[in-house]
Formats: sequence, structure tokens, C-alpha cells
Amino acid sequence: MSGFKFPSFDFKSLQESLPTVDQVKEQFTKTGDQLSKTLQPLTTKTSQLISEQLKQVQQLANNSIDSNIDVSELPQDYLSLETNCDLLLKLYTDLISTTEETYGKLSYDYPPGNYAIQKIKDANVSGLINSKYQQLKNVSSPQELEKILLGGDNKETAEGVSIQPTPDLHKTLYGQLSSICLKHSEEFKESESPLSFALLSISSTYIELANARVTQDKKIMDELNLSLHKILDEQFIKVNELRKSVYSTRFEFDNLRAKYEKEDPENEELIAKEDEFVNSTEIAVLEMKKLLKPSKNLDLLKILVLTQKEFFEVGAKKLDELYGNLDKIPISGEDEEDD
Repeated sequence: MSGFKFPSFDFKSLQESLPTVDQVKEQFTKTGDQLSKTLQPLTTKTSQLISEQLKQVQQLANNSIDSNIDVSELPQDYLSLETNCDLLLKLYTDLISTTEETYGKLSYDYPPGNYAIQKIKDANVSGLINSKYQQLKNVSSPQELEKILLGGDNKETAEGVSIQPTPDLHKTLYGQLSSICLKHSEEFKESESPLSFALLSISSTYIELANARVTQDKKIMDELNLSLHKILDEQFIKVNELRKSVYSTRFEFDNLRAKYEKEDPENEELIAKEDEFVNSTEIAVLEMKKLLKPSKNLDLLKILVLTQKEFFEVGAKKLDELYGNLDKIPISGEDEEDD
């Protein structure tokens, strides 16, 4: 069998496109630490507080329903703002729940990643990937590339690699596919099959896609999910306290009005409480409008859409390049064999 000849590739481009092990490892370390320290404690504490606040708002709003006291009507604009705040809360909590259950979990596109990682460690695939990509970084000629792919005189084996494995990436779908392709590329190299190079090319691209997916996840969690948590923890809690104040002062005002309106309509306590009721309503309206500001909420949604768009664009570009490179791999001898 004649030796397999490699097609012409831009070796410099191939080298530069490969992420370093340290970069991938550092990214996962930072992401894991940040999520564990910020998102999880915030979720339970905030959701419990907001739930309790809304119960209190409802109780205060219903205080006068069963009494014989005339209840002061709140402006329709105020009631509409309350309704929209509650709808926005539902949107935020749904987004938080969904993003955390997907982008907050490394193996969401490859569920077996939670247990398959042990098999990868046992097979030392991570060490093999680290070794191969470090070697590819220094390729300067087709001969060197051929030596790395087909074995050559290279004496550095996966067992001798000193770099620590970075198994997290292989919990993703593309990370797992990359490791599969690399493993079988090694197996085919002894027969000098074109499949060896094809599989290595796929592995290289897929590890980039896995890295891009993790970058997408980190951005969504850092810029969208964390922002939603912050708004819940700050603005929603503040607005709910103001809503409680509105219904509380209304209840107090209505009781004073029932007591003094006929006999002493100019009672100082009654007038002061009326002013307090009006003032608390106005403040609540201002804060609810801030919370419901369309541009702010659209900007948050745009983070999600733009981040996904960037990921899919990277994927489309890399896969297009990969497909083109696979098309260039020369296949010889098939016509004769088929005849």
C-alpha cells in the first residue's frame, strides 16, 4: 500500500485555532467557582422572600373586604402596573430556571457526560488529547504533521504527558465527539488510512465548538442569569415593599376616614394619613415604572439572542471550513477496487 499523502493545509491557521489546555482549564475553574458562590445561595433566599412578600401584599389588599368600611379605589394605572410587575416576575423566574437547568449545567447537550467522564479518564483520552494538541502547536511542515499523526519517531506517549487532564470539556456533546474521533484517529493511523487525518481534523474542530459552547454558557450565566437574579434581589423586593406600604396606608386611611369623615372631615390625623397614602402610591408607581422599563428588559433578552447568535455563527463557520477540508482529502485506489 502506498503511503497516505496529506493535502495542502494552512498549518499556521490550524495551530492558532487550537485552544490551549491551560485556557480551557482556567475557564472552567473560574466559571464553576463563580456560579457556586453567587447563583445558588441567591436563588433560594430571594425566591422565598419574594413569595412571602406577595402573600403579604395580597393579605393587606384584602384587609377591608369583609368589613363595612368603604375601600378607597386605587388608580387603574397603578393596578395595571402591579399586574405587569407580576407578569415580569413570572418571565424572570422562568428564564432563570431554564438557563440554570441548561447553560448552568455543563452536560446539558450530552447527559451521559455526568457518568461517561470516568470512562474517559480510564481510557486516558484526556491525556492523549493534551499530548496531540501540544504537538500540533509546533507543526511547521507536512513531514512533522505526518509524523505526529502516524506515529513516526515520537517517543512521548499519553502515559508520559505531564499536563493534567481537563475532563470537563468532554461532558459536552462536541467534547465527547472530539475525544471519540481522536481515539479512533489513533487506531487508524497504523494502516495509513485517510480516515486517521479526517478524524483528527473533526476532533480539532469539535474541541473548538465545545469550547465555544462553554463560552456561550458562561456569557449567558454571567450577563443574563446573574442580572436577572440581581434585579429580583434588589428591584423586585423593593417594589413589593412599596406595594405593601400602599395597601397598609390605604387600610389605615380608610379606617380613619370612617371614623372622622362625617363628624370631623378636617381632622389632622386623617389629612396626614391621606397625604401618606397618596405619597406611598406615587412612589410605588415610579419604582414599578423603572422595573418595567421596556429598554432595560429588551437589553436583557438581546443578551440571550446575541450570545446564541455568536455561538451558532462560530459553529457554522468552523463546520463549513471542516467540510471543505474533508473534501480536499485525496482518496486513491477506490475506482480500481470497485471495478
